[in-house]
Amino acid sequence: MNKFALKSRKLLLTVSDLEKKHKIITYVSLLFLTVSTYFLRSENQNVKIEFATLQERNLNLQKNMVLFNRSYEEFPLPLWQKVKRGNQFVMNYVNPEYIKKFGHHFNNDKFSVLGKNNFEIFKDQPNIAQSYYEHDITVSVTGKELESIEYSIDKEGRRMKLLVIKWRDIKGS
Repeated sequence: MNKFALKSRKLLLTVSDLEKKHKIITYVSLLFLTVSTYFLRSENQNVKIEFATLQERNLNLQKNMVLFNRSYEEFPLPLWQKVKRGNQFVMNYVNPEYIKKFGHHFNNDKFSVLGKNNFEIFKDQPNIAQSYYEHDITVSVTGKELESIEYSIDKEGRRMKLLVIKWRDIKGS
């Protein structure tokens, strides 16, 4: 057992002398950190490229949705379409009349409202968003058309009364 202790001590002293003279452990650590940083940087670039690609695809899908619903572009009343994703109802389409009446909630940019739910669009009016959600869920569960009174805020910040008709349209995949 004594021989093992002596050999271990001798090895530690040799490594310690090498470190003192040549800084081997320091340089090996620096080399390891440099190599790992290089690989992390290239991985980060790949993530950025994938993110930009997904953003572009998302924008194209939103534009295609507008083209798909172009028959509603000239409809004289505000019209919007939502789709149910999990427990949320996500805005899928808005016509120009909707943007005229309610665009002030999202800086009149139709693409900024697409893909968002009521709570994201109306974050300043959570009670209005909740009311919209409750009516959406009612139509979703019952499957029946719902004519209701809802409220929104106009451009001047006043509460306005809306007569809304909601219905469910199920499309097969």
